[in-house]
Amino acid sequence: MRFCVFLLLSLITTPKINAQEVVLNGVVINQQKEPVRDVVVYIEGMNKNSITDSLGAFMFTLSAHREYTISVSSIGIYPAQNRIQIISDTTITIQVEVKNLELPEVIVQGDSDVFGIRRLRSMEDGGLYEGKKTEVINIESLIGNKVTNNARQAYSKIPSLNVWESDFVGLQLDIGGRGLSPKRTSNFNTRQNGYDISADALGYPESYYTPPLQAVQQIEVVRGAGALQYGTQFGGLLNFKMKKGNSFKKVNVETHNSYGAFQFLNTFNSVHGQVKKLNYYSYLQYKQGNGWRDNSNIEQINAYTSFSYKISPKLKADIDLTHMNYLSRQPGGLTDLAFEFDPQLSNRNRNWFRVNWNLASITLNYEISSSAHIISRTFALSARRSSLGTLETPNLEDPLTHRDLIDGTFNNIGNETRLTYSYNSVHKQKNVLLIGTRWYKGNTRFSQSFGSEGNDANFGRVDTAFLDRRKSDFKFPNFNAAVFVEKIIRLNQKLSLIPGIRYEFIDTKSEGTYSVNTRINSFGDFIESYEDEKTEKRRHIFLYGLGLSNILGNNYELYMNATANYRAINFSDIQIQSNTQLVDSLIKDESGYSFDLGIRKLDFKPFFLEMGLFYVWYNNKIGEIRDDDLRIRTNIGAAQIYGAEFFLEMDVLGILNRLSSQKLSVFINGSINRGIYINVNDRQQAVLRSKNRLEEIPNYNLKMGITYQPKKLALSLQGTFVGEQFSDAANSNQTITGVFGKIPSYQVFDFSSKYTVNKKIELTFDINNFLDHSYFTRRATAYPGPGIIPATGRSWNLTLITKF
Repeated sequence: MRFCVFLLLSLITTPKINAQEVVLNGVVINQQKEPVRDVVVYIEGMNKNSITDSLGAFMFTLSAHREYTISVSSIGIYPAQNRIQIISDTTITIQVEVKNLELPEVIVQGDSDVFGIRRLRSMEDGGLYEGKKTEVINIESLIGNKVTNNARQAYSKIPSLNVWESDFVGLQLDIGGRGLSPKRTSNFNTRQNGYDISADALGYPESYYTPPLQAVQQIEVVRGAGALQYGTQFGGLLNFKMKKGNSFKKVNVETHNSYGAFQFLNTFNSVHGQVKKLNYYSYLQYKQGNGWRDNSNIEQINAYTSFSYKISPKLKADIDLTHMNYLSRQPGGLTDLAFEFDPQLSNRNRNWFRVNWNLASITLNYEISSSAHIISRTFALSARRSSLGTLETPNLEDPLTHRDLIDGTFNNIGNETRLTYSYNSVHKQKNVLLIGTRWYKGNTRFSQSFGSEGNDANFGRVDTAFLDRRKSDFKFPNFNAAVFVEKIIRLNQKLSLIPGIRYEFIDTKSEGTYSVNTRINSFGDFIESYEDEKTEKRRHIFLYGLGLSNILGNNYELYMNATANYRAINFSDIQIQSNTQLVDSLIKDESGYSFDLGIRKLDFKPFFLEMGLFYVWYNNKIGEIRDDDLRIRTNIGAAQIYGAEFFLEMDVLGILNRLSSQKLSVFINGSINRGIYINVNDRQQAVLRSKNRLEEIPNYNLKMGITYQPKKLALSLQGTFVGEQFSDAANSNQTITGVFGKIPSYQVFDFSSKYTVNKKIELTFDINNFLDHSYFTRRATAYPGPGIIPATGRSWNLTLITKF
């Protein structure tokens, strides 16, 4: 309670800003007046440093009426110093000279971003990441298909990620890792600029909205240890950090216009800049296409606006507004025989999916002092998803009767506030304390009813004399409050311990009516009856963890951590049913532990290397089993998942000691994963056995690529190789419905290119799956199936980028 009062007073009782504190904004440019990124800027004699962004910009808060020496250094430039007298808010430009001789390198440990990927710093944007498995993908450095959010390329340098490919334009992101389902990235805590964007972070953590890569600055990934700071998911954190406006120009306009295979059209237009203390960034995107298969046309609109206002030298406010809606026609799933005959077949022409997503957030960023910092994010969601069609398995004909209509509406609001405080210990080591609070209130409603008999996108509910009640209609109000504490304890200059604890209070309720299907004979006939239900479940959850970081020599870090995990059952795990799917009424929450052990190189020149081992203990894992023709969603049992991961990327010209304006890099990223059920719950022993392989975990996952950048041209070639996996816990080889069975190993190759005509015009050309390999990554149990969902064959797109 004292902490909450302290936070409130800190934000409210600070109108008297110290007039002696001023802001120094700067930009680093080269001889050609172009911005230089990834330059370390630091103030001599002070513990202050910054890294220039893609626009060459940096910022400090300093005391007025003093003289400072500002130094800059980085690989590829000559170090430089500027001495400046600061009286009031000031903007400076520092010009540096780019090296054109073969000189010894200056290594900046842990901060270089030579290959478009780095690790999160020990303390960054209100979070602590020392001793954790983290990745940061720099989207601006990505030579890949950003227009269609191609996940194979965007996440190619993150080991163990399993990607589902469900649509050809990147409407939804489906990634999972280490044996966790990729379904709508529901096993990650998914955020944008640090706040939640999923439907319901606890009850329905599925992400129907994915930001377009053209608007994203970087993607941050924290593995299972992120549960202590970001909630109870096993997967950890996935955060999209959006672009900001150019702080040195009032108005900038950028437009991307694309045309591609299957009548694909995309236009992405942004306007951004800075006017005095106000920074802004806004985009509008429209895309449409007909799809690789019949009955797979889509239309989507994305819009986003962000304002950042410097209220005072110590206080900044950010406001984000996001809107997304799309309508997609879904061609349905296939059986194994149909896929082998023709992967482009479609046996459904009446299935549709519609999403409307609206997000808002306000972030207050307050610097109490040089060692204490508060970030408070308040966010809200108002959204809806609707699916319309037939959920009959693909071995059955469309009955051409009333379609299934499933509606979900989501309205929630929450706040997360973090205080970070750094101080020197008795051993004169810099320790960091993080204290955070979170509250979240959601109101979700799911209804399952009868839709129209036509084949159009008519999402109206049908009421007739014989269809007078919905199959289910439930409200799911919920409340969540959490407190978390984490600390970096530096025992000496090279060894750190990172303990942490999180307390969660979860209160979920459900109230509604649902149908019950009772089988009356062996022919699959049912009697349908209706029941009312009202329940409430409260949980008090304690999560804890411990990390360790040890610097080996000057170039490598050994890290390890162990973290408790917890995952509440989803609302869809409760009552969404069909003639072929039932939900176990005794289904329970999941729990377990995650362990990481790894070693990584601290600098990125002339190569970067990271290797690691992981282990996950998963109790009461939820999945689907078969009982004759029925699919039953239930707790299967306890599972263990383990594997080895590695990532290596090399600057070939750097290894050969050749200094050149050209760039040639190669990378290889791989993992060998295993997952088995240790024991099976009593109710499943009739249909399952222990030692079965875990579903949705390939036995190997390998990605490799090469990037060549001769001056204005950039070329990239990538290969993806994924091993065999099962779609169900019974390890079925093949079923007549196509819903369960093996997912065979596959390989796919992607080519991307970019040509920079000048500072204002760029051209990109991409060919995905250019060998036109036939494969699939998932067997859907419901939408967009059921059945096998074929991956897209060869596709291409051409994009013209113009900047003003």
